[in-house]
Amino acid sequence: MDNTLHSHKYQILMDNIPSGVQQCVNDEFFTIIEVNQSFLELFGFSRQELEDRFQNRFIEMIHPADRKNILVETSEKLKVKSKAILNYRVLCGDGSYKWVADNAQMIQDENGEERMICILIDVTESRNAREELRLSLERNQILMEQTADIIFEWNILADTLSYSGKWIKKFGFEAITENVSAGIPLSANIYQDDIPVILALMEAARSGTAYSTADFRVKNAEGKYIWCRIRATDQYDDEGDPLKAIGVITDIDAEKRMMEDLRRRAERDALTGLFNRGETESRIRRHLESNPNELCALLLIDTDNFKAVNNTQGHLFGDAVLTELAAGMKKLTRQSDVVGRIGGDEFTIFLKSITSREKAAEKAQQLLDLFQHLFEQGKQPIEVTCSAGIALYPEDGKDFPSLYYCADQALYQAKSLGKNQYMLFDRDNAVPVEQTGYSALGASIDSDLQTAGASGELLSYVFQVLYDNRDIDRVIQAILEIVGKRFDVSRAYVFENSDDGEYCDNTYEWCNEGVVPQKELLQHFPYSDVAGYQNLFKNDAVFYCRDIRSLTPEQTAMFEAQGVYSTLQCAIMEEDAFHGFIGFDECTGIRMWTKAEIATLTLISQLLTIFLLKYRATDRDQKLAIQLNTILDTQDAYIYAVEKGSYELLYLNYKTRTLDPDAEIGMTCYGAFFDRENPCEFCPLSSEVSEVYNPKYDVWSKTKTAPMKWGDLDAYLVTCFDITEYKRMQGKKS
Repeated sequence: MDNTLHSHKYQILMDNIPSGVQQCVNDEFFTIIEVNQSFLELFGFSRQELEDRFQNRFIEMIHPADRKNILVETSEKLKVKSKAILNYRVLCGDGSYKWVADNAQMIQDENGEERMICILIDVTESRNAREELRLSLERNQILMEQTADIIFEWNILADTLSYSGKWIKKFGFEAITENVSAGIPLSANIYQDDIPVILALMEAARSGTAYSTADFRVKNAEGKYIWCRIRATDQYDDEGDPLKAIGVITDIDAEKRMMEDLRRRAERDALTGLFNRGETESRIRRHLESNPNELCALLLIDTDNFKAVNNTQGHLFGDAVLTELAAGMKKLTRQSDVVGRIGGDEFTIFLKSITSREKAAEKAQQLLDLFQHLFEQGKQPIEVTCSAGIALYPEDGKDFPSLYYCADQALYQAKSLGKNQYMLFDRDNAVPVEQTGYSALGASIDSDLQTAGASGELLSYVFQVLYDNRDIDRVIQAILEIVGKRFDVSRAYVFENSDDGEYCDNTYEWCNEGVVPQKELLQHFPYSDVAGYQNLFKNDAVFYCRDIRSLTPEQTAMFEAQGVYSTLQCAIMEEDAFHGFIGFDECTGIRMWTKAEIATLTLISQLLTIFLLKYRATDRDQKLAIQLNTILDTQDAYIYAVEKGSYELLYLNYKTRTLDPDAEIGMTCYGAFFDRENPCEFCPLSSEVSEVYNPKYDVWSKTKTAPMKWGDLDAYLVTCFDITEYKRMQGKKS
């Protein structure tokens, strides 16, 4: 009776403990002897369910992934002392799992059998909160690593700056971190004109402006200025005073350059690149208004009988003629002068700050000479002349309309006297324009309306051939021949640079009938023999030269040695790096390519570039992979790569694969090499352990680890040197 009363009181005490309590045998199943009511409520099972469903084996309630570790951990901890604190997941009646903190106490019953009294506390909420915090921090870290923006923090009071590692990666130098306000005005890496912009933003932040933004330019390691946008948000102390400015610096270089390109297109003639009609007038008006005392001259130029060129040679050839004339006019004028296309074949030149009427007349005569002789040496010689009318400011007109009116009348006088000449405005002999029926302003500009015709079909064909065929060498050779014949060029070719960019090799060549091949003579050709050659590839990475005699003596000599008169070359570019070029030469005389021809050949070259670079990169990767595998496979060490965090195997060398043929890529290193379900306590990736014993293979190894990148993954390269024999000898000695 006393024992029964004692047992009843014990059970009441157990059931009123707010935590789950169980008594179990210290065996491989943690066989349940008794549990309290809180235990049953904690996990949502009845005593009968514990027996029927789990056969009173508490191990069956523990999450499968935690079981092995709990058995090992319990055994190890309870060997040292009679108490242990364990964390693991337990199955609940609704199918979910709860994290518990298990305070286990080892006891012995009256028969000497080991039992454990376990007090189980539900820690799921705190565990989930910790996990969510970890994931949140990890997400933030991933986002920071993936964003291209530079994150910064300016301590306004200390005047110090901290920033993310993206700064060094983008610009290649350390940013100013101390005495920021004094250091920025002295910085050689910030574009000087933009320093006041940054200082103004800093002053705004210092004065408490909640949000500030500014655009500025920073020089990178290659010496190129990159447009960036800085956005800063103030943080305040308890009294509302600005404490810090936190924000991001974003690369907007592409955006800025796109806007500049759009602006340039809006003010430029699409065919010639000269200012269009509206921009020409606008620039002249602004200059006259801001420089009222300056002597200037307005020249109106009309191409004589240009319609005959279009009728006999076609519009595309006519466009090429206009383009060459425009280029010639720009060479005759200063950068500060205004050169524009105001009609189909009409141009205007506004000469700023000239010294006399004679200077204007001298420039007009140079224009006449340019037009008359520009095409005499061409493959298709044509005769082109021009007429010009000149009006002077402020003598002939004090604003743009009156100045233009006078130049227009002078142009009419020049054309009526036989063309191919110029006239200065003569007020005494002027004829009102409305009586002549002629005006330079009025001819439409329709060159951009011409279509590419069959060029689109050729581009589609080239793309399809490149896409469908894997024999890149044969395909490129065939394309050069097709394109060469289609455009009637003398030679089509590809030059590819050496790895250091110091040399180039003629890797592909096609020659038209009667043209001497040059490929064998142009191997390992040093760029140093033609200084500045890469600089010839300017607009859109295209180098077009109608007459090679306009180049430097060194460059001219190189082309003359190959029998070249005119050339069109397109750079092979990859991420702003120059890897060579694709070219088309004319060896029978000076040649003009039309705008449509240049556009088509450029696009074809770009297609060839894409596929050629991909082919070369794949070839390099395959060779490199073979070399690296050969090197690693011949090493007398177990070498493998492991992904950081997941411990998954990414690579195994030959010696490692020989040691354990069952080890495979994708397995965890602790699972493959140690038959464990969790990372090893002695893992060399996270500890100072350098000597490791592996009971699975009975091997001792000295281990070295090195962080590395495996593609986009963070990983470790693990190298294990077998020291088993050394350890055995050491053991014998001891």
